[in-house]
Amino acid sequence: MSAIDVRPIASVPIEPWRNGGGVTRTLATGSSQWRISLAEIERDGPYSRFEGISRTSLVLRGDGVTLRNDNAVVQLKPFEAVEYDGDAAWKASLIEGPVTALNVMSARGRYRTRVRAIVDSMIVRPNCAAVVIALDSGCTFSEPGTHLAGNVEPGQVLVNNDVTRPLRLAPTIAAAATRERMKLAVLVTIEPSDTRIND
Repeated sequence: MSAIDVRPIASVPIEPWRNGGGVTRTLATGSSQWRISLAEIERDGPYSRFEGISRTSLVLRGDGVTLRNDNAVVQLKPFEAVEYDGDAAWKASLIEGPVTALNVMSARGRYRTRVRAIVDSMIVRPNCAAVVIALDSGCTFSEPGTHLAGNVEPGQVLVNNDVTRPLRLAPTIAAAATRERMKLAVLVTIEPSDTRIND
């Protein structure tokens, strides 16, 4: 049976940014190889650089963020997962005010990461880490063939650092019942790059 931890997001300690531009909560880590966090970006300013790291960000609340450096521009739009280079010197500009962003960082070339809304019932296959973030609506979880089952309520996070058995997730509201995909819970999976990506 997999070790699943469900707790309030508010119970995760707040870590202020070094530049004072916001705060973050570290939801899950895999030693120094990967990290999943939830950031409150409160003002324009530089992003910290992480050598050898790939980053994926998803804006969960707010109108978005524009990242710029000398060579590129990256648009972080609401509820669109975007992957970019964590080693670049990015400067962030908020679009119409503060945002809440889900950030996934992993050692470049060593992991596959995937960020997606839980729109329909889905199965997370073993040999990965799985994190569910439920801000405005939740989901159910279960392990077929076992007695493990429960709910991730709005305002909670589910963390399973080592999925050892198939894990079924299903939204508590139908996607058609909400006009905003941003109301749905979000799943992050991280797996070694030598295994195939979950469907």
